[in-house]
Amino acid sequence: MEDEFGIVYVVETAQQFWSELEDVLTLPNKIPTLQQLDAMLIRWLALCSTYHEQYLQSPLQLEHACGLLLDSELFAFHSERMCERLTETAQSNTNPHCQFMVYNVLLYFGRRRADVFRSAKRWQPLIPLLMDHVLVEIDQDIEDEYFGQGGGGPGAVVIEAKLRSLCVRLLYEMCRWQKLSVTELRVFDDTFIDYLFDLVEQTRHMQDESFNYSVIKFIVALNEQFMVASINEVAAANVQDSKNRVLRVLMRRLGSSRTFGENMIYMLNRAERTPDDLCMQLLVLKLIYLLFTTKGTSEYFYTNDLCVLVDVFLREVVDLDDDSESLRHTYLRVLHPLLTKTQLREVPYKRPQIKQSLESLVRNEVIRDINPTTRRLVERCLGGEWCVGLRKAEMQKTSPPASDGGGAVAYSRSHLGLPASSSTSAGKTLKASRSAEHLSSGGSTADARRGSETSLAGARAPMIPPKRKGTVNSAHVDGLYADRKAMGSYASSEAGSEFAVATTTMRKEAGSRSVPVSPADGEFGQSESKADKHGEAFIRHRDSVKHRREPPPAPPKRRKPPAIPVNKNSNGTVFTTIIKSSSPLSNVHL
Repeated sequence: MEDEFGIVYVVETAQQFWSELEDVLTLPNKIPTLQQLDAMLIRWLALCSTYHEQYLQSPLQLEHACGLLLDSELFAFHSERMCERLTETAQSNTNPHCQFMVYNVLLYFGRRRADVFRSAKRWQPLIPLLMDHVLVEIDQDIEDEYFGQGGGGPGAVVIEAKLRSLCVRLLYEMCRWQKLSVTELRVFDDTFIDYLFDLVEQTRHMQDESFNYSVIKFIVALNEQFMVASINEVAAANVQDSKNRVLRVLMRRLGSSRTFGENMIYMLNRAERTPDDLCMQLLVLKLIYLLFTTKGTSEYFYTNDLCVLVDVFLREVVDLDDDSESLRHTYLRVLHPLLTKTQLREVPYKRPQIKQSLESLVRNEVIRDINPTTRRLVERCLGGEWCVGLRKAEMQKTSPPASDGGGAVAYSRSHLGLPASSSTSAGKTLKASRSAEHLSSGGSTADARRGSETSLAGARAPMIPPKRKGTVNSAHVDGLYADRKAMGSYASSEAGSEFAVATTTMRKEAGSRSVPVSPADGEFGQSESKADKHGEAFIRHRDSVKHRREPPPAPPKRRKPPAIPVNKNSNGTVFTTIIKSSSPLSNVHL
């Protein structure tokens, strides 16, 4: 290889190539002039342009070669001059291999220093050249076979494919760091943007997906530029009148750009915590928000893709750290139209999990600070119709069913064999009879009292339930219980007295029989089985034991005190006495 200065390089091995590359970047002992610095850069470009397909095939090798140049004294002390020389070379040199190396140096240097991409003066003359490389038509089969591999194939095709991918990445970085005006954005016309969407669809089946993702990132970065440039624009009544060309072109080709939407969600799902991926997520979310809130594009995505998007939101909203609070806010801003504007407003996909994740963001405010923006966005999401309906459904499930107290009491009384509405009907009858006593003027007081007592007794009379098969004992208990209740309740009234007398008479008649008969047997006139007799005997024994008065306890036995000698006579007889109490008489000696 012979460069512009007549120096011939013969490189046969990779070791020799890297040795020559280091020698080119070594400055002489004396202070170099600017012309010598420019000559060193040109020799480096010539050496790499000639042998990059042989010794710089992998991205790591290419990055290492560019790193040697960026770490040298050329860029350590003369970076601005070197960037100007690279820009001039890109405009003047038409060799694609030389352009490939120039653009790689600019890309790696811009990733080290972001201000390289912010210089609009440097990039404005390069934008048309970069767009020309993107618009080059390449056979997809050849591109898929040789993309990123180099050597051994048709060199022109491989270098053009590499140049196209590299120029897309440069345009993305430039749009990511610069703020272009409306005038500067005119270079990206509808035809170019439409071609970018076609490029996404054409490269969907490539084994290397990096180029497809690079084109999508360039499109979302262009969308951000158009959105920022149209901030002061009056809202257009129609999407076709909007100055956002990305949205306008996508509106025209909704049915033919499905891969674009699918890969956007796929990129969000595979995003990592690197700065580049965080920026990419912001740009993608902004375009998705624009699609959800624009009439005619809210249902652009498939329902299955929207479900995947919900899963991504549930993970990212909770897992993002405090340093990525702005990205979390963007997710929350997009979540609201996702649940209210798209097909998910009718498809209840993971709504309880969404509600729980949102509530966890504003929980435990006593022990941690809650960002006001986060609280506001969460409240807006939870205020949607989907969440209101979900809360109502949860309240209906957790709240106890409204029960009627009277119905429960009636059921329990009927289960025990008692009348269901005895207390209620009795209360109503008593009230009505008392009113009749005060209102009646023709009848005597005794008649009114007698009428009221009769109605009261009728209301209070228990209804004997029908005797069920195999439950004679329960009928006996119910009848006796009803008798005792009626006797105890109305002992003070005349009707109660009559009822008590009738019941006592009935018991006496039953007692005179050879076999004891209960009131239930007297009413139904049925013979008792052996089990019935034992049940009635048990009940009577229980009643007798309950009402029998227990005898008083026996007085405690007192212990007789021992005899105490008191006196002795002349014959030797000893007189004794029992002391009952400490009285003065006990001290008298006989």
